[in-house]
Amino acid sequence: MQNSLNMILIALIVISSLFNWVAAWQWRPKLYYASKPFAMIFLIIFFFLQGPLTSQKTPFLVGLVFSFLGDVLLIPRSMRWFIAGMCAFSISQLCYTIGFNMSLPGVPVLVLSVFALALGGVVMHLAIDHFAKTVDINKKVLPFFKIYGVLVLAMAISAITSIARPAWSDQAAVMAGVGGMLFFVSDVMIGLDKLDRRLPKYKFWIIISYHLAQFLIVGALIIM
Repeated sequence: MQNSLNMILIALIVISSLFNWVAAWQWRPKLYYASKPFAMIFLIIFFFLQGPLTSQKTPFLVGLVFSFLGDVLLIPRSMRWFIAGMCAFSISQLCYTIGFNMSLPGVPVLVLSVFALALGGVVMHLAIDHFAKTVDINKKVLPFFKIYGVLVLAMAISAITSIARPAWSDQAAVMAGVGGMLFFVSDVMIGLDKLDRRLPKYKFWIIISYHLAQFLIVGALIIM
């Protein structure tokens, strides 16, 4: 029974994701926004059903729920809703970062991680200020961009350093690391969109990298 339910949920995740990706590639807004939340709904249910909820997995489940909430809040096209969605995703990033750091790497890796976070934060601060000079954007929202940028960078670094965490198997750590990097890339593309620096078919690349990031992180937790 459990295996059959898992297979049904995986099929629903794949189908809903593909539908959403096609809508993004062809840019059919109504279909895109209508289908957007379903992949995360099915992923949350699937993850919840995978064995007991340990202290390691609980922060990630909470993070998934806030990611879903962020997806919904980002559907309306206004800066106010965008900030609300970013707040939801900020909580998600904090939950993921806490979850990854339930198992700490050695001191040298921790020191290197803090240095990378500090350097990355400075680079993002300078880049956002530079790009904001040439676009018509409310400068009051820039601090929110910067804070969120540091949070997602902290999550990505925490995911990448899973390879040095004793509780993570090599395969799970690689999946988590790739997932963390894809999440960061997806959010960078969202930031570039708000700063009028868009890639061709950017909606497609944002959503596919975001979904793959979530799938990889969940998969890593299941096999760790």
